[in-house]
Amino acid sequence: MSKFKKGDAVQWTSQGQGRTTTKRGTVHIKVLAMRNPGHFLPEGTKKSHIKFDLRVAEFERFIIAVPRGGKSQIIDYYCPRPSLLQLVEEGDNQ
Repeated sequence: MSKFKKGDAVQWTSQGQGRTTTKRGTVHIKVLAMRNPGHFLPEGTKKSHIKFDLRVAEFERFIIAVPRGGKSQIIDYYCPRPSLLQLVEEGDNQ
């Protein structure tokens, strides 16, 4: 049973190139085990906006929509390990 649903605000911390970054976004969709996550992205999503491996996984996961911020209207899509996701409470503006 998953603790997240479509539209939930979530955050997670990732590491790369010696930096730690906290990302925030909303749950776009839950992808069940052994399903191709590419089928669940919005039609017309550019490859440059997909920030995860599109291979089929043996476990449930979530596609997270993350706005780039600033004046950009671009949405990037991530698929972090479910164990890293934390629900963001309303009014939590860290």
